Amino acid sequence: MSIQFLDMRMSQDSTMDTPPVSLARNGYVFGNIGLQTAGLAPGNAALVRVTLSAYVRLTVYPSVIVSNDITFGIYRNNSLIFSTVYPGDITELNNIYKLVNITAVDYPPAADVLAGQIQYTAVVSAIRNADLGARSFSGIAVAG
Repeated sequence: MSIQFLDMRMSQDSTMDTPPVSLARNGYVFGNIGLQTAGLAPGNAALVRVTLSAYVRLTVYPSVIVSNDITFGIYRNNSLIFSTVYPGDITELNNIYKLVNITAVDYPPAADVLAGQIQYTAVVSAIRNADLGARSFSGIAVAG
């Protein structure tokens, strides 16, 4: 079967670094997209592939907290499918500015595909003091 393009969506939470969003001991949803799968060709439900991209400009402030400082997660229909941690460096005395780019892939179950839409959410949470600047999230679904 040939490759079938299903959908592409973008979530642009902020195009600028100011004003920042504070993550101090909080989580924040910076991306939310619903990829449409309703036009799927018969027989392709088990062949759907999704590529997801997230970008965040992160400011990390000095901290004494050592582990699991800043966690990025991507969820499919409220189920975690990707997670990564920026642990930081407790010896750092100055603010650190990071450009975080995440690429994740997903092979959603046929039941999710046949529902007609798959919801993907990008979340960041922090134990230490950190701010988000510009941020975006996008995804593309193909089958075949």
